Amino acid sequence: MKILEELWYGNITPNERDIKPGGRLHKLGALIVRHEENLLPMLSEQAKEIYEKLRECQSELHGLNECEAFCIGFRLGARIAYEAMEGNDIPSIDD
Repeated sequence: MKILEELWYGNITPNERDIKPGGRLHKLGALIVRHEENLLPMLSEQAKEIYEKLRECQSELHGLNECEAFCIGFRLGARIAYEAMEGNDIPSIDD
């Protein structure tokens, strides 16, 4: 199957990645969870609602940023591939 078909059928999910246990992302995520668990009991119900809305907005912002970074990277890769093939002086069988 070709790469575009794999992408179409959902076999390629560029936004998903495994987080290695003990890696930098794993440690940072654990630290965030720990701080959140320490903070939440200190908040009033109203403050908890505001905090949850803040987290939802941050999550949406991160998603938009990741999508934008993916698109920029994809375009850059396509431009690099185009430039690599531009002016291609390799003789073909038809020549």
